[in-house]
Amino acid sequence: MLERWYKEGMDGDIPIMPARGFKWRTIKLLNMQIWENYQDVTLNQALKKLKLSHKRVMGLIESHTNEEIITKKYYKWTKTSNLYSYFAANTSKHYIWAIKKM
Repeated sequence: MLERWYKEGMDGDIPIMPARGFKWRTIKLLNMQIWENYQDVTLNQALKKLKLSHKRVMGLIESHTNEEIITKKYYKWTKTSNLYSYFAANTSKHYIWAIKKM
């Protein structure tokens, strides 16, 4: 989802968060839908997807200056927040969780 939010935001749109048809209060339903969508993915495929996702997100982070990442309201789509908040909230803990699950 982070990559979609980022792309939509950087294209000048305001991303729908967390996803179309869902609100933050219904995040458990969204997580269940995502889980159901990936039931046929093998462990090796999941590891590959995880590594590729990590590589893409690290590329996004590295493409920005510290000022762009840290400054609140630097990008309109982050509203009152900054890119750091989005990357921090949607990367390290999630990647660690996914690796432990695998």
